[in-house]
Amino acid sequence: MKKISCAVILLLAFIHAFSQEKKVKSFADEYGIQGLQLVYVKGNKTQAYNIGTVNKGSDKKVSSNTIFEAASLSKCVFAYTVMRLYDRGVISLDTPLLHYTGSYERFDPKDARYAKITARMVLRHTTGLPNWGDDKGARLLFTPDSCFSYSGEGYVFLQKAVEKLTHKSLNDLAQEEVFTPFKMTSSSYVWENKFDTLAAFGNSPEAINRHKNANAAYSLLTTAHDYALFLQALLAGHGLKPATRQLMFEKSSSGTRFGQPVIEANQHIDWGLGVGLQQNELGKAIWHWGDNGNFKGFFIAFPDRQEILVYFTHNPYGLNITADILNTFFGKQTWWPTQWNDYGFKSPKAMKNLRAKLVKHGYSHAMEIVAKEKKKDPTYQLPEDDLNSLGYMLMSDNKKKDAAEVFKLNTNLYPNSANTYDSLAEAYEALDERELAIKNYKRSLELNPQNNNAAEHIKKLELLPL
Repeated sequence: MKKISCAVILLLAFIHAFSQEKKVKSFADEYGIQGLQLVYVKGNKTQAYNIGTVNKGSDKKVSSNTIFEAASLSKCVFAYTVMRLYDRGVISLDTPLLHYTGSYERFDPKDARYAKITARMVLRHTTGLPNWGDDKGARLLFTPDSCFSYSGEGYVFLQKAVEKLTHKSLNDLAQEEVFTPFKMTSSSYVWENKFDTLAAFGNSPEAINRHKNANAAYSLLTTAHDYALFLQALLAGHGLKPATRQLMFEKSSSGTRFGQPVIEANQHIDWGLGVGLQQNELGKAIWHWGDNGNFKGFFIAFPDRQEILVYFTHNPYGLNITADILNTFFGKQTWWPTQWNDYGFKSPKAMKNLRAKLVKHGYSHAMEIVAKEKKKDPTYQLPEDDLNSLGYMLMSDNKKKDAAEVFKLNTNLYPNSANTYDSLAEAYEALDERELAIKNYKRSLELNPQNNNAAEHIKKLELLPL
């Protein structure tokens, strides 16, 4: 009887896992995401999902060993490393970092405010530094510790201080403090030869060269399996004093961002030291997202429930499906991080309905489809940004004609928007429709004389032979 019961339980677990995988694949397919690597942990049970291929047009399957760029999930591993050093008295959280570095080439030596920046400010994103500066350096947006503003520049500055204090490279430190203790055998802040046949981005000389330099803010190369091991250790507080783990997980700054509109999600997002915080129906969670252009990643972990989910994709729309994935594994909840980050469609139901009808009736009937919807419901509306996003999704999938139809619809619905004409012109340019591209770039420039992109494209296109 016991054997039968165990068999039934295992069968039900398999069916449930298969159902989850099927749902995740459908979310990925909806956005043209060709491959995804995901790990879900609940207590002592771990489920791994490897879906699709590493690249569009590739027949190379995603496996548990496929290496992805972790993007900004790199910051959390580095933050843990810094807190380990803090526990040993190597670094203070509140000593100005310039005290350790002496100077920093990306700062203006005439601005005394840089001398206020500390490790604590970096880890809670209150340095006043931009996310990224320019080739002239990193100018302060505001006086340090007076507001929240997410900053990769801050992490690089802290990296320089830590490397100088320890006389070790970032990757050597991470190997000692994180990768080796937690058996993260497929993780590194720099390229390793063993990645040669495993990297989702390939092993071309250009790709390898791009991953030669360690950067605490974004250069971690890893797998969902390895990152889940790190998160399990972090939740358990391995390697940290209890009070230090608590420091990471408790509110240190608000998530209301400098210079951006106040939204409801701001009330539910805070920052600890190195991780984002949110509280919803399931309780308190730590989280972070990663965005390196085509590489996207996300994790959320509930310390009290010992429940973790982390996933990586190699697709520009990889974060558009975060809420759907989380609802699949945790049940339908309010996911404040996805609202705070604002990835995905603003009107997902309306866009899903539109896309289904476009596929059924053809993209050339886009205006007709929308006209019928408006006739049925005078309040029917499609956000300009959603249509623009859909157009670019189609462009990335090499469906240029369909994209042009969507952009054309957008100009019809938002005739006073310079951006809609700019996007339509881009689609026509990709289709080698020179005159139509010039016409729409010119209309965009009329609506926004500051549109340098349109001006440059007009100049380039007008020089081409007829």
